[in-house]
Amino acid sequence: MNIFDELHHRLSSKSRIRALFKDASVQDLERVLARLNEVHQEKLNAREAEEEHRQQKLSDIHVIQKKMAALGLTPSDFNAVDESGKVTDGRRRRNVSKHTFKYQTLSGDSVKWYGSTTGRLPKPFQDYLEKTGKKRTDCIVETED
Repeated sequence: MNIFDELHHRLSSKSRIRALFKDASVQDLERVLARLNEVHQEKLNAREAEEEHRQQKLSDIHVIQKKMAALGLTPSDFNAVDESGKVTDGRRRRNVSKHTFKYQTLSGDSVKWYGSTTGRLPKPFQDYLEKTGKKRTDCIVETED
């Protein structure tokens, strides 16, 4: 049981509270009550501030919705515009450039392979890169844009 659960258990019953504070003086109880009231007031103030913030957000949302309706816009219209301001069909496209790579197999044959700088490689090309310590980009001979 964590401390909050233990405290909640102790303070949820009048008889448990009496047992907990049986040796406490009236002044001690008044100090505890004053501190509890301060914490209670802090919680209430925080809740009010949170509610005001939520209400302001809702108000802002309604203003924006009215403005969008006046302009004939919907939220999906925003998805159709990319960062550069171009209107798209809403689908993201990968910008993968393709290259022709040249490498040597273990038998010494020179081989050309067409592909990208990401993704899986043919096993002989992987072996060549591991053996020579080169990177894929070091083996590019032709680029297609």
